[in-house]
Amino acid sequence: MRTTVCHKGGCYATALPGLHYCAAHRELEASWGKRPAPRRGKSTAWHHLYASARWRRESREFLAEYPACIFCGQPAKVVDHIQPHRGDEALFWDRSNWQPLCWRHHSAKTLEENGYFRKGDRGVKNISQPAVDLIINQIKTNAITKF
Repeated sequence: MRTTVCHKGGCYATALPGLHYCAAHRELEASWGKRPAPRRGKSTAWHHLYASARWRRESREFLAEYPACIFCGQPAKVVDHIQPHRGDEALFWDRSNWQPLCWRHHSAKTLEENGYFRKGDRGVKNISQPAVDLIINQIKTNAITKF
């Protein structure tokens, strides 16, 4: 039988014959193949709303009714929440809180709402505020052609 290295991160011991872990990590064998899905950050709490059949149906109907981005008139690809819902289901399903946006304007709006992803350990660290403002302005005015 072929020997393998222990599957525990950082452990380079030889796994027990026919198993995935060494003797020190043997208790993990029962959970092999039953690992939880990776976390997606704060949005994990309300990701199920976007994954629902109801959202797919209603957002598709909304885009059929309002096919143009409210900022540039290009074809809308995203139903955006005007006020971020942060998991509030009443606000999530409130159609008066929805607006049609193209990818470009939805990305710019998300950057602004999330503080340009400077919170915590996400995003670019060493970028000046004038540079951020320039990028956002270029996105909004369609000066950037590729993302």
